[in-house]
Amino acid sequence: MAKVVFITFHNWETKRLGGFHKFAEYCCEKGMETVFFSFSRPYYIYFKKSERLNKGVLKKLVGGKKYKLGGNTLLNITFPTLALPGPLRTFVPDRLNTWLITNSVKSFSKFARNYFKGTDVFVFESNESVFLINKIKKLFPNSKIIYRPSDPIIANSNISEAKCIFEKEILNLADIVLPVNEQGLQLYEKVVSGFKNNVTYKVLSNGVDTCLFEKQYKKPVALQKANTALYMGALAPNWQLIIKAAKALTNVNFVIVCPEMPDDKYKKEFENIRNLCFVPGVLSEDVPKWVTNADLIIVPNPEDRYQDKPWGITAKYYQAMAARKPIVAYHDTIELEKLSVSVSYSENDFIVAIQDSIGCEEQRYEYDLRKKNWAVVCQEFVEIVNELCYV
Repeated sequence: MAKVVFITFHNWETKRLGGFHKFAEYCCEKGMETVFFSFSRPYYIYFKKSERLNKGVLKKLVGGKKYKLGGNTLLNITFPTLALPGPLRTFVPDRLNTWLITNSVKSFSKFARNYFKGTDVFVFESNESVFLINKIKKLFPNSKIIYRPSDPIIANSNISEAKCIFEKEILNLADIVLPVNEQGLQLYEKVVSGFKNNVTYKVLSNGVDTCLFEKQYKKPVALQKANTALYMGALAPNWQLIIKAAKALTNVNFVIVCPEMPDDKYKKEFENIRNLCFVPGVLSEDVPKWVTNADLIIVPNPEDRYQDKPWGITAKYYQAMAARKPIVAYHDTIELEKLSVSVSYSENDFIVAIQDSIGCEEQRYEYDLRKKNWAVVCQEFVEIVNELCYV
């Protein structure tokens, strides 16, 4: 069986309902030796307290932690680096920042040979892992490379030039690139010279566990009210728009579930609006419980997000569709309209759409979600891994 190393932004215990967690879990359960390499984890996270970056994570993952998945074992490991905290990086040249992100008081070569020996396929995420591409290629010249860019780095105008350079490097070195949608593919074709002729690629979408959003769950306390409009996401929504909508629609109870706290200027307003509830994130496994018990799903994006990020249709929409919930979006891809999802581009239209949709108990979508099921997507991923291993 193949050995696969996933180089990812996340810790295994995050247990996200998508992305690298699903691929790694599926590979492990299929009998592949699977390593979940959480990168980067700088030494300074010893003093932080976020889910991904904290003292416990550093202590636990430096020596590696094993997890049983079915009859097999997955290893979650990290390599602490000398990277600087974000605010300090602005005072340091890109070249030095790159060196600090990928180096440690310990030898990366020794670490890699210890934990990655015999690796058939390395799977890189579109984050700081791209800085490791040349190190990995030098240490493991015969290993295959998959680049899985959920969020193309070069799409972000605020990203460092060095990271964009390394993304272009990995696009050229990868044995196959797996964008999540046509938007990402078109971006690479536009920005990367010779991409279509020189890079092997295949669009492989993200998925959804449809069965989890078709079940019934006990209703969370925050949703035990009439006319609940739920936003659930990892990224901060448009706080100002939510406040405006809550003030305009006093018959609607807005519930915002997000690990990102509202800006200070909005916190006091949140406290004074009776039909607005903020929940600072929930466990990934609890997401279906919230989505299925809301009356309406809202996605109030900041106005520039969908233009800066070629995400296409994201998993939160497929989750809501599987749960047969009406959806109202603000400033998102027009592709959603093909799925009968309401998309507004003015604040007033968004508010009106919420009022019109809040009474709909159930909405059936014509879109066939079966091809988006994670079991289907993961099987296709494993087939790609096997093809690379046995070429």
